[in-house]
Amino acid sequence: MESHNTVNNMRRWGAICGGPALLGLALLLPCFGDINARFGFGILFWMIWWWISCAVDIKLTCLVPIFVACIYAYMPLNKVLEAYVHREAVLIFGATAITTAWIRWGFAKRLALNFLMRINGSVRAQTAGWFLLCGLVSFWVGNTTVAAMFAPVAVAALMYSGFNTNDDRWKSKAASNILIAVAWGASVGGMATPLGGGQSVVTYGLLNKYIGHNIFFIDWTLRMLPVSLLVIIGVSAMMFFMKTDQDSFGGSKEFYKQELAKLGPITYEEKIACGSFALAILLAILQPLYAPYTKGPAWTWLRPTPMFCIIPLLLLFWPSRRVPGESILSTSTLREHFPITILFMWPASVALSKILATTGAGAVFGEWILPFVGVNDTVSIIAWSVASNVLSQMTSDTAAAGVMVPLAIDAMHNWRGLEFGAVAWVWVTGASISWSYAIASATGAQGIVAGYGANLRTMFIWGLLAAVISVAITIAYFWVAIILLGMNFYILPPA
Repeated sequence: MESHNTVNNMRRWGAICGGPALLGLALLLPCFGDINARFGFGILFWMIWWWISCAVDIKLTCLVPIFVACIYAYMPLNKVLEAYVHREAVLIFGATAITTAWIRWGFAKRLALNFLMRINGSVRAQTAGWFLLCGLVSFWVGNTTVAAMFAPVAVAALMYSGFNTNDDRWKSKAASNILIAVAWGASVGGMATPLGGGQSVVTYGLLNKYIGHNIFFIDWTLRMLPVSLLVIIGVSAMMFFMKTDQDSFGGSKEFYKQELAKLGPITYEEKIACGSFALAILLAILQPLYAPYTKGPAWTWLRPTPMFCIIPLLLLFWPSRRVPGESILSTSTLREHFPITILFMWPASVALSKILATTGAGAVFGEWILPFVGVNDTVSIIAWSVASNVLSQMTSDTAAAGVMVPLAIDAMHNWRGLEFGAVAWVWVTGASISWSYAIASATGAQGIVAGYGANLRTMFIWGLLAAVISVAITIAYFWVAIILLGMNFYILPPA
C-alpha cells in the first residue's frame, strides 16, 4: 500500500511540475516569438496541462497568470489583475444567480421532468432528448449554469435505473452518454444569443466595439440561430450512433412521473424566479422597439447588462411565501447552488485572452493562420473555422473568443474594401468557437458532468467527431451565405 501511495504521489508531482516545465520549454523556442510572446504561450500551455491532467484544483489553475507575473513581469502585475475584469461579466453572473433560484424552488427540476415525460425509455432517445433540452435552454443561459441545473436531475434518473455511483456511470456507456449529452447540449446553443455563455458575451462586446454601437439581441439571434439549429440537428443524429451497452432504462419514465407528482402545482416562488428571468430576456429581445425612446443616462438601467444585475438584487429582497424569513434569492441559495467555478473560469478565460493579446502571443498565432487566409475566401472560412475550434478545445470557448475574434477583426478589416469588412468573419469565428466538446476543461459544463462520472475517454473520442461535424456544418453554412449568395445580412454590420 505504501509503495502504491508513493507511486501516486510521484505521478501527481510529475503532473504538477509538467505545467511550469511547459512554460520553460516555450521560453526556449524562438518559433513562439519574442520573450513576452513566449511567456504568453507558456502560460497557455501551463494552464491547458493542469486543466487536462487535473493536477491541481481547476480554480487554482485560473491563478497561474498572477503567479507567473509575480516571478517575472511579462506584464505589470496591476495590468494582469485588471485583465480579470470584464464589464459584460454581469450578464453571466446575473443570469446564473437568477437560475440558482430555479434550482432552489424546484423549477429547474420541473422543467426537466416535464420534458422527459414525453420521451420514451430508449437510451438513444433519452440521450438525444437531454441534448435537445439543454441545447434549447443554453440559448439563454450559460453552459456551466445549464449543466448545474440539469446534471443533478439526470443523475437522479440514472440512480433510479441502478447507476448509483460515479464508477457505475463511468463504466456504463448508456449512463455516461446521458451525462455527456447534458454537457454538449449545454455548450451547443452558446452563440444563439449574447446570453448563451462566456464566449458569446466576449464576442458580443468585441463586435459592438468594432462597429461602434451596441447590436440588438434580436439582430444577433437572427444571424446565429440558423447555424446553431443545424449543428444541433447534426450532433443529435450522430448521438444515435454512439455505442451503448443497453437499449433502454427500465422504469425511467415512471420515475419522472413520480418525481413530478412530488413537486405538486407550480409554486409562487417558481413563478417569480421564472418570470424575472423571462422579463429580462423579453426586455433584451424587445430592445429595438423601445431603444429610440429611452436614450440618455437616465435610461441606462434598461439595457440588458445592468438589467441582469438589477433583477437578482431585487430577488434578494423579494420575500418567499413558502419559507418565512427567506427571499426568492438568498445568500444561502447562492452558496449552495451557484457554480463557484464560474467565478474563477470566466475571469481567468478573459484574462488569458487579454494576456495572449498583450504579450503578442495572439499575433504570433495569427501569423500562422494568415497564409491560409490570403488564398481565397473559401480557404479563409475553413481556416478561421478550424483554427477557432481547435483553440477552443485546447483552452476554453471564452478564451478562444478573446483571442480569435480580435484576430479576425484585425486580419479581415478591409475585406472586399468594406469599412467593416471583418463583420462576416466575426460570425464565422464566433460560431466555430462554441463547438467545444472533447476536453473536460473546454467548458464548465464538461467539467461538471465529469464530476458526476461521465467517461472522459468517450467524451474525447465522440467529442472530436461531434466537433468535426459541427465545424463542417459551419463552413458549409457560411460558404453558402457569404460566398455563394453574398448575403449582406452577414456581410454588413447590423443596423
